[in-house]
Amino acid sequence: MTSANVFQSRHFDLHQLADGVFAATHKKGGAAFSNAGIIDLGERTLVVDAFDTALAARDLRKVSEDMFSRPIDILTLTHSHNDHWIGASAFDQATTMYASKITRDETVKWGDELLEDTKNPDEWDEWVTEMEEQLQAEEDERARVDLEQSIRRTRYFIAEMSEFKPRYADQTLDESISFEGNQRQAEFRSYGAGHSSDDAVMLLHQDGIAFIGDIGFFNQQPFMGVCNLDHWRKQLEELRKSSFQSFVPGHGTLGSFDEIALQLEYFDIMENLIGQAVQKGDSLEEALQISLPEPFSSWLMGGMTRFKVNLRYMYKRLGGELQD
Repeated sequence: MTSANVFQSRHFDLHQLADGVFAATHKKGGAAFSNAGIIDLGERTLVVDAFDTALAARDLRKVSEDMFSRPIDILTLTHSHNDHWIGASAFDQATTMYASKITRDETVKWGDELLEDTKNPDEWDEWVTEMEEQLQAEEDERARVDLEQSIRRTRYFIAEMSEFKPRYADQTLDESISFEGNQRQAEFRSYGAGHSSDDAVMLLHQDGIAFIGDIGFFNQQPFMGVCNLDHWRKQLEELRKSSFQSFVPGHGTLGSFDEIALQLEYFDIMENLIGQAVQKGDSLEEALQISLPEPFSSWLMGGMTRFKVNLRYMYKRLGGELQD
């Protein structure tokens, strides 16, 4: 079965990686804001991650159910960040949801905070208005694209706010768990703290395919705001030395070892350039003026906010003194 045979979503593109294995990648303008996966185990369907909105996740569920003419048996969450689990509410109780214990605990905490936030819809409208005013005044095209994306994402959440009911994992794992069917086996394994406080991956050993969540940001800036960079590098190095050939990142394009190497190079270049700024005694604002070489400078399009977050993280990591 190919992606051409099934429902097409305006929120994501579907890519067939093997017989019964699909990646769903965020489509510009859509409401997914992350990537996901669909796996036919053989008489059982497994979905990896649930997008940022119920709107996009409903399409993910429809595609999965239409493709194999059965309910989804398993939903797994790679980590706790909102853009990968908010859509879980689109899946009913026929689907058992799995996550690490750390991920479940964090989603519960963040879900409570979001529920509290939904009680103040006027504040969200005010936030959009402020961003729209910033957009009118902004001349840097990179920042304009960034603001446009933020406005779009916030409006999607506002549209769902009144019906927001977070769903949390039914089952948790400590290190790994295997899911089996008559077609393949899938290993869901925690890689520990890296991009987030606990990153999990879905490994299809016989297919040579790994769904790596936000351990991978391919051909775009990774988000380093809450990371453990040393561990994150180790995660990527382990995957680069593995027998897997195809990697589905949490964000960006599908990739291989080349994309993993490029992400590691981004970390190295940021560390080198910002390290030089810290050694010179540059302030954080002065460090923000660094120029990244290609292809990394192109990654800043629509990502200036993320660049500032990453630079701040690296500046502090390397001993720069923040003036809060």
